[in-house]
Amino acid sequence: MSTNKTRIVAAVVVAACLNVAAPVRASQDSAVSVSRQVLEALENKDLDAADALFASESSVFESGKAEGDWQNYRAHHIGAELAEFHVFEISTSDPEVVSASDESLVMVAWPIEYLIELHDGTRIESVGTITFVLIEADGTYRVRHMHWSSRRKP
Repeated sequence: MSTNKTRIVAAVVVAACLNVAAPVRASQDSAVSVSRQVLEALENKDLDAADALFASESSVFESGKAEGDWQNYRAHHIGAELAEFHVFEISTSDPEVVSASDESLVMVAWPIEYLIELHDGTRIESVGTITFVLIEADGTYRVRHMHWSSRRKP
């Protein structure tokens, strides 16, 4: 595992250990809002809107596979995929939110269900989780890491 990936995993574990039972604090609302905005941008196929929500250094994993940074994922994976979708609808339930005690790092994990309808009418219904690790800089949260993991509904 690369040093950066090891640091991200370690940061998430530390954040989880610091505040597992803590309720969402008002200052965490901003991080939750940013992660929701990413989901909305993807659902609306608005990759330019998503760009503004990612940190300059980022990493994206999909179903356990490293996709590189957001720009690489956008250019070589999700951009082409979204172009094939006629409909893309994401439903969420309450996220799990944990943060470092100084809230410089926040993890937001959204349970999701989503529907994809391709241009040929094929429908794909899936369930999963999308996890964001957000970092705070100058009072603004940005996505440092995103992991989307899902499977088709039975």
